[in-house]
This record gives sequence, structure tokens and C-alpha cells, in this order.
Amino acid sequence: MKKINSFIIIGGDSRQLYMADYLSSMGYEVTLYGLPEVNRKCAENIKNSISSADCIILPLPVTKDNKYIYSIVQMRETADEIFSMINENQLVFAGMLSKGFETKIKKKTDCIYDYFKLEEVTVMNTVPTVQGIIKAMIDNIEYTVHSSKCAVFGYGRVARLTADTLSSLGADVTIAARKSGDIATAKTKGCGGIYISEFWKQANKFDIIINTVPSLVINKKILEAVKSDCLIIDVASSPFGTDFACAYELGIKAIQCSSLPGKVAPKTAGKIIADGILNIIKEGEYE
Repeated sequence: MKKINSFIIIGGDSRQLYMADYLSSMGYEVTLYGLPEVNRKCAENIKNSISSADCIILPLPVTKDNKYIYSIVQMRETADEIFSMINENQLVFAGMLSKGFETKIKKKTDCIYDYFKLEEVTVMNTVPTVQGIIKAMIDNIEYTVHSSKCAVFGYGRVARLTADTLSSLGADVTIAARKSGDIATAKTKGCGGIYISEFWKQANKFDIIINTVPSLVINKKILEAVKSDCLIIDVASSPFGTDFACAYELGIKAIQCSSLPGKVAPKTAGKIIADGILNIIKEGEYE
């Protein structure tokens, strides 16, 4: 059984800084690279630091430009150069890992895990995501959430918790979904329900629209029907669900809010990812 003692965290944002603090508090040796040097151990020689680490943690997402590892500090090395330094049997953890990058890393080690796919990470990230949605609403409206008319597109984890939270704040909430079962479930919880395909007919009723569906659902037909002061918040993953160009042309305020946990609750988000990684280690042949 392999003993895990050390991590190197490469790139990322505030989540990775808090992750480093959390893992250090658990007794692990943690080195950072490509992050601000603020009272934390940072790699002086990246190749040596990678070589000496038991585990490598890459950010969420791993990259935004398919060339460099995503980081709030510009990397000198490309992602390919970093991958070339990985040793056989090292554990590599990454978020939203593309097939191309996964293939490249697997040429160096088979021990690679995408923590973004972990059930516990996606479930726990729902709470800070919804907190971010509420913050975006409050920052962009001049009226109370209470008594406002809100539509939530989709009925997955984020949509359900968003609907529950808005209802608890006194909003009038309607779920827009494709499945009759989702609409029926929403109605049993006191929400309205409407098929996405029919939403355009009632679009002018809503003050706020939140989308969680990662495909184009808030299209030109809907945007032409909404109120001129309607606020649209899209938290879906790429390719998102709102025609932002059309919204801009029509003067509709539409906000794309991705990676909300890292923006509004990085300390919590960092701990969630770290716990997910530690669970993988505990469930594997490691200690």
C-alpha cells in the first residue's frame, strides 16, 4: 500500500490556495506552483518539485485556452511541458479534464482522476453555486427578491436548490423544464411549471430568469418576449443556454455566471475538492 505524504498544487485560483491550507492542516506536505507566493511553500524548481511529490493537483478547469494550465498567475511552461514532468505511478487529480489532456497524462501515469466527476463534489458545490446566484440577483436588481416572479430553467440539483431557496425568500417561482415529471414534481413543491417549448408564451411575466441548462434554451423567440428590464442569469456550463449576442442587441441584461463556487465561496469550494481527492485516496490502495 502506497503512503501518500505530499502534494504539489499547480495553477488555479483562490480555491487552490485554501485547498493548500486545508491539506497542510491535515498533515500533508504541500507545495504550490503558479499561484501567489503568500506565506505558503512554493516550488523553486518545478521539475524537482513534481518529481518529489506523491500527488499532483491540477485546477478546475485544467485549462481555458488549451495551451496553458489555468492560473491567476501566468505560467511560464505550457501544459504539455508540465505533463512531460509527471512520473509513472504518480497520482494526478484534475477538474474538467479534456480527453486530449487525459490521453497525454496517461502516457505518463495511469493514476489520473477527474474530481469534477465525483458525486460528492458536484453535490456539495450546489450550495455555493446557489449562494452565487442569489448574490448575482441582489447585485443586479433594484427590488426585493420577495414577491418577484422568477423562472428557473432545468430541474437538476442546482435548479432544485435555487427554486427552493427563492421560494423560501418569498419569490414566486416557476420551473421551465422539458420533462413532464419534473414539472409535476415542481408543482408538488409549490412552484409553477411550464414546458421550455411553451415558455415564450409567458416570458413577459417574469422579472428574473435563471438558466441551468447547458444548451440553447433562452433563444431569440424568448428574448423578444421578455420584459425589457428582465434579468437573466445563466449558470450553465459551456456552451451555456442563453443567446447572449441576441440579448445584447435587444438591450436585455443577461449575465453569464460560471464557476460560482470559486468566486463567492473559494474557501468552501477548495475544501470540497480537497475532501473529494482525499476520499479517492482512502478508497484506493493508498493511505
